[in-house]
Amino acid sequence: MDSKQENKIKEFVRISLKNTDIAHGFDHIEYVVAMAKKIAIEEKADLRIVIPAAYLHDAVSRAEVESFDEHTDESALVAADFLREIGFSHDEIGRIVEVIKTSSYESYLKGEKPISIEAKVVRDADWLDSMGARGIARVFAFAGHYGCPEMGKVSWHPESPVKLEMSTKGPDPSPLYHFFSKLLWLKDEMQTSAGKIEAQKRHQPMVDFLNTYKSETETDQ
Repeated sequence: MDSKQENKIKEFVRISLKNTDIAHGFDHIEYVVAMAKKIAIEEKADLRIVIPAAYLHDAVSRAEVESFDEHTDESALVAADFLREIGFSHDEIGRIVEVIKTSSYESYLKGEKPISIEAKVVRDADWLDSMGARGIARVFAFAGHYGCPEMGKVSWHPESPVKLEMSTKGPDPSPLYHFFSKLLWLKDEMQTSAGKIEAQKRHQPMVDFLNTYKSETETDQ
């Protein structure tokens, strides 16, 4: 990956995300890019496709679209225009767009599946940042930004969770609800060997957190 092009992409994304929620700020992009590079090397994926896609997968924030499930396609369109300006080929842009369009959980809920190894790498990298300690921090930051009315309750067993329906139009009813509509299910949908291993490490801290939260907030009736 040409370092000058990567720096241009990095700066473009940094500017694009200046008004986004902190759960999807530039630090999220940096973590996704770093993880994507690591997994890509292990999976022998094309870094010239993986790196731009990882940087640009959230080029348009959820706050900029009418419905959350539109942000991935909008990000792909923005990415295509920008990459064309800085010298990426038609074929490269097509491959990067395919990666971006299948990267989000909203895309997954619509039945869009990653086909190329590059798409699998970026999706795993993005989803891994929704797990573990950072995932716990990000879900509460996201909920606060979008005005969730309450913290919620742990009304289900984290070890054998109930699958709740996740909203694709706006935030879930509460951050604790979101664990059961999305976060506790991510480990089962990892696409790469490296992703599966890392997801197993990050899943248990979320279960431990929910159990602790449940024990601290339960009261005898």
